[in-house]
Amino acid sequence: MKIISWQSVLTDHQSHTMRALQKIMGTPLVIISGVRELDERKLQGWKSADTDDLDVRYLPQSGWWKKGLNILSQYPNAIHMFNSLWGDKRFFPLLIAAQMRGIRTVLMTEPYAEVGVGYLCESNAWVARCKAKLRPMLYRCAGLLVAKKFMAVFAISHKAEEQFINIGVPRDRVFPFGYYIPHVCISQTVEKSHNTRIRLIYVGSLIQRKGIHTLVKAMKLCKKNAVDIILDVYGPGDSSIFEKSNTIEYKGVIPFGEAQEVIAGYDVLVLPSLYDGWGVVVNEALLQGVPVIVSDQVGAKTLIEESGAGAVFPVDQAEALVSLLSELAGQRTVLDQWRKHAIDYRKMIEPEIAVKYLYDNLTNIYEGKPRHGS
Repeated sequence: MKIISWQSVLTDHQSHTMRALQKIMGTPLVIISGVRELDERKLQGWKSADTDDLDVRYLPQSGWWKKGLNILSQYPNAIHMFNSLWGDKRFFPLLIAAQMRGIRTVLMTEPYAEVGVGYLCESNAWVARCKAKLRPMLYRCAGLLVAKKFMAVFAISHKAEEQFINIGVPRDRVFPFGYYIPHVCISQTVEKSHNTRIRLIYVGSLIQRKGIHTLVKAMKLCKKNAVDIILDVYGPGDSSIFEKSNTIEYKGVIPFGEAQEVIAGYDVLVLPSLYDGWGVVVNEALLQGVPVIVSDQVGAKTLIEESGAGAVFPVDQAEALVSLLSELAGQRTVLDQWRKHAIDYRKMIEPEIAVKYLYDNLTNIYEGKPRHGS
């Protein structure tokens, strides 16, 4: 079984999945990448994925159609796994071409955004709202062309599962999946606070989509209600939203690859996003035994619901977040229980565990066998 992975851009966290898949297969993957890196990600401090042990080939900007068809012709019996429908707009016609040739196709994708806000950076509000209105119609049209021809869709979050079933992918071909990164061993033992004050951390871009305004409002309410909580904020963007306060401090940008080490020193990570396809920072926290509070629009809420290592609150509801934080500050045993669940669960989200599930199902599909357990 040969796998060709079509990635609009090979991010660092996706490279871990590809590397683990290559290892379990025992044969090299071929990765077709649209670009080496995205300018928006670069501005946020992201670095290109380490690809030294991966066969990554870049689709040229000129002559891409002919090159893409040549790849399909070169590997007609392989499974061609696309990472989205339109992450790289050139991939969609190549996906259709693959299906028309009877080539096995698989989709591994996040959900599309249902809110009218910029994804990687702030954008024109009117344009963002228009895009949010048009996306469901665009995906339904695409579903008429490709949905029933997929061998499988590995849906990154429950939201993605719902969306792709709704556009026509048969339910028994949709498999839950996510992003998975390795645990980073911290050289020194990180001391947790044992007083009543809970130390929160936020890590991410300082943009509307990430729910920053909800977080600021919640912290103001906590201060007003004498809830003993402090918040440190890390990430690129405009930090002027954070007024000088003894409960919130902006700490700058964490160097790429060092997030787990920083997160490990806190009690709880909070991610209040209005929309997040996944939210790898949730993985980073759980891998260090740090519980997480997320909004119900974060794809990685699945990890919190399954593990019990934190809590989920309704999106954009600062009062609901305050209620959780008040309970946490008032009952220290809750935090202790969350930490235990995080430590117990972290071995379940290592790339090797997730990829075995992926590989077993791909193998069964390829051989016409029943799906493997999730």
